[in-house]
Amino acid sequence: MITIDIHKQFPQMDMCFSMELPSLRTVLFGPSGSGKSTLLKLITGFYTPDRGKICLGNIVLYDTERGINLPVHLRKIGYLPQEYTLFPHLNIRDNILYGPKAHKIPCTGKELVDMASQLGIAENLEARPSELSGGQQQRVALARIMLIKPQILLLDEPLSALDNAIRTTLRDLVLEVCDNTRTPAILVTHDLEEALVFGEDIFIVQNGTVLEHAKAKKVFERPHYVETALLLGFQVWPLTEHTSTTLRTNDGQQFTSDAEASTNNQFVCIRPENIMLLREDRPLSKKLYENIIEGTVIKLLHRAHYIRILFAAKNGAQYILHTPKHVINIMNIHEGKPCRISLKKESLILCASKP
Repeated sequence: MITIDIHKQFPQMDMCFSMELPSLRTVLFGPSGSGKSTLLKLITGFYTPDRGKICLGNIVLYDTERGINLPVHLRKIGYLPQEYTLFPHLNIRDNILYGPKAHKIPCTGKELVDMASQLGIAENLEARPSELSGGQQQRVALARIMLIKPQILLLDEPLSALDNAIRTTLRDLVLEVCDNTRTPAILVTHDLEEALVFGEDIFIVQNGTVLEHAKAKKVFERPHYVETALLLGFQVWPLTEHTSTTLRTNDGQQFTSDAEASTNNQFVCIRPENIMLLREDRPLSKKLYENIIEGTVIKLLHRAHYIRILFAAKNGAQYILHTPKHVINIMNIHEGKPCRISLKKESLILCASKP
């Protein structure tokens, strides 16, 4: 477990983090410039907090009151940035062995070969970095880090420069290596899919502080704060009325809801993929006969795995749907087509604004 309670003032941002990271895999998720990467550099020791405390298990890395500030090379932290940081004049074998040598950690030939084999670079040990692809170079950087047997692995968007197929393969390899060695890892990302695949716990970071923290599935499905919902891609409407059975939005739309009424919940949210297109050629099932809205398809935007639909209700309110491509084809959905959508009660999430 890593415990953080620090403050650091930069010209562009005042950062204040107070958090405990108990899981084997933790994700720091948020927009660019929110402070995620800077937090990793504070943990690593590249930056020094103005005040506070950072503990890795029972080891105090930094403590203002006790005057402790362990240097970077004594922190036993593996830091993997987006840049590969390999030595171009050394072959892959010596690049990997540089990590254990720098930390004065014994490393046998078998350990080197086993790690290289696990990461799929055993046949490249005599090559130079310039002879390898970006994905292979990142595997070398990971092997060098893992052979120092770090107490925690910090992943600072290390896969963002890679194409999607290589990125997916390497992400799975990182997960496998961390799980096999039981090495805790913190991943910085603003990619939602990557966050959900990797993280057991997710910390939503915004403006130099933690906005919200929960298990990954819970944050994705039921965020507490509207600021989190917006970052996670929910469609959001401010509420003007909220009773035990009815929600009314500021654009005049009324929804049936079974959510518990609360004065703190000022917004209703829904994921775009949870808004259903209703088929004209089939009778409605009971579970879809909720919050039915008539309107017109305004625009279709093609994405890799779905179609993004802009839908305008008759009262002028607009909705965003993420719908599988085969559904679009089956229902012959096109721009200008009148149709109906359904917002199921169970998919409507009530959110508060962060105090």
